[in-house]
Amino acid sequence: MHRFTSIVLGAGLLAATSFANAAGQLAPVNVRSNAIADCTPPSDSQECADFHAAIRRNFSTREIGMLFGAASAYPEYLTSNDRLHAKYVAFVREVEQNGLAVAVAAK
Repeated sequence: MHRFTSIVLGAGLLAATSFANAAGQLAPVNVRSNAIADCTPPSDSQECADFHAAIRRNFSTREIGMLFGAASAYPEYLTSNDRLHAKYVAFVREVEQNGLAVAVAAK
């Protein structure tokens, strides 16, 4: 019964989204989460997928390596580590205050 209810609710939400945005545009959805600390990589939680995608959009592969890996292995560590951490703190603050804009497909 629980599974049937979930399917009906999911179908209803899909239909509502489709009717609300009949032009085929992607509607932005703000996701607010107080669990950003739980999403610090390498968390593989499904709830963190959008946050991790936002990190990949806003930081280069090398910056991600410096933030969450062995930072001192990178030559730029001595000159840009403080700036990078300040950029990440500002990014997290922005996400906590405004949420993540997540595109939701509508037909």
